[in-house]
Amino acid sequence: MKHLKNSLFVFLTILLTACSLNDDSNTSESNFILVGDSSFEMKMAVVEPSFNSVFLSITNKTEAEINASFSGTTLNNVDYFSAKISHSDLSPGETYDLDDISSLEFIVDGDIINSEFENGFSQFYNSGSNSDLEVISGSITVIDYSVDVISLSFTFNRNDGTQITGSYTGSFLYFNVEDN
Repeated sequence: MKHLKNSLFVFLTILLTACSLNDDSNTSESNFILVGDSSFEMKMAVVEPSFNSVFLSITNKTEAEINASFSGTTLNNVDYFSAKISHSDLSPGETYDLDDISSLEFIVDGDIINSEFENGFSQFYNSGSNSDLEVISGSITVIDYSVDVISLSFTFNRNDGTQITGSYTGSFLYFNVEDN
């Protein structure tokens, strides 16, 4: 009986360790932004072509949360990556360097209030008030881009020497300004 209790204890320990409360079938370990030693999980991408540019965003909020924010729901603790790429649309297999990216920013712990992003702490940008946070090199590579999925990766270097890497593979929201 004692052997059975010990075996059961070991089995339950392994089971509970393997199936922690963090498990989420809708996320992937590949959906992240790493700024130095700080890692930020990303859950949804947004692609928005607008005339001769494409706005690419990645956030830690889900599609349902993003849609709710359009109806006035306030979102807190929002991590928000955005890039404005100077092309009419994204292309699979294409790499966009800083010459192609007219706007770039990553802000953490912000809020979406009345569908507007507010507050937060900048982690990097291509132009701003703190030169240490400015990105001096890097690129975004679109690996796959189809109706159902977008896959991309990026690397940047900040002026203070901090390396930034990130990747996202998954579904995305598509907004076309010209359709409105």
